[in-house]
Amino acid sequence: MSLRSVALTAVLIAAMTTGPGLAVGDQQATLSEESFPLYSEEQQVVTGETTLDPGTEMTVRIVSEDASSPFLYQRQVSVQPNGTFVAQFDLTKVSANTSYELSAHVDGDTLFERTGTVAQCDGDCTDPVPDIHTPTETDDSENVVTVSQGETAEIPVSMTEGESKTLSIGSEAVNYQINATVSDDDGDGAVLVLFDTAAAGTDPETLRVADDGDSLTVTAPEPDLPSTLDPAPYTYRVFDGQTTDSTPTVGTLVIEPNGTAGEQFEVEESAEFGFEKSITRVKQGDTGRIPVVLTTADAATVSIGSPASNYEINATVRDGNGDDRVVLLFDTTAAGHDEPTLETAADADAVAVESGSEVALDSPLAAGNYDLSLFRGTDAADQPDDIGTLVVTDGNTTADASADSVDSVSGETPVPRQSQTGGFGVGTGALAVGGILALAGVGICLRSIMT
Repeated sequence: MSLRSVALTAVLIAAMTTGPGLAVGDQQATLSEESFPLYSEEQQVVTGETTLDPGTEMTVRIVSEDASSPFLYQRQVSVQPNGTFVAQFDLTKVSANTSYELSAHVDGDTLFERTGTVAQCDGDCTDPVPDIHTPTETDDSENVVTVSQGETAEIPVSMTEGESKTLSIGSEAVNYQINATVSDDDGDGAVLVLFDTAAAGTDPETLRVADDGDSLTVTAPEPDLPSTLDPAPYTYRVFDGQTTDSTPTVGTLVIEPNGTAGEQFEVEESAEFGFEKSITRVKQGDTGRIPVVLTTADAATVSIGSPASNYEINATVRDGNGDDRVVLLFDTTAAGHDEPTLETAADADAVAVESGSEVALDSPLAAGNYDLSLFRGTDAADQPDDIGTLVVTDGNTTADASADSVDSVSGETPVPRQSQTGGFGVGTGALAVGGILALAGVGICLRSIMT
């Protein structure tokens, strides 16, 4: 790279807001043309200038745009007193002619994005490194987990006795994200988290622990996906405690193509009528997901709560897309108020609340346990066909990782953005969150059940 131009371009790539009183466009960043091209060699240096305050932490990231050769490299750098930044990468493991996207992020906002192709080096292509401290790369081999698409990844989480940590996988930027609290209940100093790539984005359980002596609770439910999770690198982060306020340990979950683009990855099925989960957990202020398996039933009646809990609502659900199930969405904020409390995750499915069945509330729905009862057909008989429990937890006990923390946690801008089933948030009749772009030939929405 000694032959590169030393001219510093003044091309504005993007703008951002860094704090109160700053309008969009007040903060800018430029890249140095001296940084390009990037070669398949060690010591590749990216430099530039920014109007960010000195000392501001930035994440500079290089991610593959070629699904057949996924990779992710990122560096945490500090803006220097003169407004410059420097990020160094080792690209020796990246094949020449691989396309990539180079980007920088601060608190979830994107400073710039630039695409390019890794070049083949014909001589000495290492860059001199300015005398500026740059932290080590976050994708070292100890924090990289590799798995084939459709299989289950094993993510180790180091623990101390009696400790809980928060695991966050993915982000809004890749249209897939799930957060969970893990606890080392058996005190062995580690929790092995299992991530089922075939179940991701479907009703069956995506995350679980390998050791029955440990425990895991999903705190930010994943979005519904129309197909198997795309092969790509996904950043995961581990935070101390049950919030995302601390500095995380960062790793990469690399999902590799398995060479069978047309394969549908099956999840173990169960044909029993009833609630898919006996216990459904949701935090105050969030929307809970209650999967109902209908099998051959044309409709089912769901009752939530009871007179003893001072809240109750009854509704009939119908399967409209032929997958023999309905995912019922329960909005804890709307419960007992004028807004719709119940909706369905799939647009084709339907829910009809029994007139006058919902108990009006003068305050938000209280934390506690609420009975779930399920009846075949459109009427609530004397004895339900299945029962369960809806656990509403105190909204102040756990950080809301499903809100702004998604991008602020990751600031992710990996491989080309994947398709969505709708905009983020809960819409009428659907939980409109991001989906994942299907592989070629895969258009079947997986709606199987994991026992």
